[in-house]
Amino acid sequence: MKKKYLIIPIILIIITCNVKCFASTNNEIITKEFQTTQNAEKEFLNEIYNTETENMKIKNLDKEISEDNYRVKEIIETKELASQDRDYITQQFGEKQSYNDGEYQGELTISDIKIETINNGSYQEIDEKVLDFTNYSDNDLINIEKEITLDNTIYYLINVNWEADSTETIDGETIPKTYKGTKIYQTVKTIANPNTYKVTVTYSGTIEKINTIYDYTVTYENKVEELQEEKEDNNIIVPVLIISGLGLAILLIGLFNIKNTYVYSKTSKGFKLIKREKINDKNVLIDISNCKNKSKENIYAIKINKMAFNKLKGRTISIILETKKKDIILWNNYYEIKL
Repeated sequence: MKKKYLIIPIILIIITCNVKCFASTNNEIITKEFQTTQNAEKEFLNEIYNTETENMKIKNLDKEISEDNYRVKEIIETKELASQDRDYITQQFGEKQSYNDGEYQGELTISDIKIETINNGSYQEIDEKVLDFTNYSDNDLINIEKEITLDNTIYYLINVNWEADSTETIDGETIPKTYKGTKIYQTVKTIANPNTYKVTVTYSGTIEKINTIYDYTVTYENKVEELQEEKEDNNIIVPVLIISGLGLAILLIGLFNIKNTYVYSKTSKGFKLIKREKINDKNVLIDISNCKNKSKENIYAIKINKMAFNKLKGRTISIILETKKKDIILWNNYYEIKL
């Protein structure tokens, strides 16, 4: 009876989709940003065009003037002036000022003016008043004022110069009848020196790089070859497979070992597929030490299919090349690395 069971084949009816495996080429868009100057632009563009390979072509090249070209500049100047009048200050300093330090250039204008009054003290001098008089009598002459007030200042009499204004003859002698002359008054005045002004002027404005800086955005179209599975849902077949227990085991092992990760080597002709690997929770190492067609530049690309990426997103996988090891945290399903 046991021999009969060993001989009887296991009849399995499997309803499945028709699965085809094929190699396809995906166009991946890669964007890189660069910065150069006007003087180095020609050499820079030559280098950019030399980055093209058979599989990676420049799709677009955008150029714009960089914000790094511009800076806000301030210059402060100070002078001592005789007036604080704005027009006078502008005349002495100049409303605008050209700036050029060999690296940046531009025009600055007055943005602020600060004025500090300087008291220059005072000095003293004698002020003299000479007053004429006429027709003074002897009594008037004797009673000339010893001090007078003019403009709220007291002046003191220091001298009188007089002579006869009119005369008369008495007993044959000529005698002055009235007098004329000058009265001299003096005082000491304190006179303030004129104020001067410490004027501080701030010039400000935007200056621009003489050797203009440009921002370049280069968009590449990268052709990546990968092995894909296509399921034809509309072509359902119902084969009746008659296999032994051993055949079933082989079939299941094959299904569980489908590769989900592809490693490409950068060559002079672009990226070339050098290894297929299956990674999962228990296997996160990819060893390419024994692979052929290794990259002379040590640049490799890693591509993970969507199903595996969704399961392992956030996990760290490692690429090993002999004594070199590169760890990658999976936030994308495609990486270019240098070992």
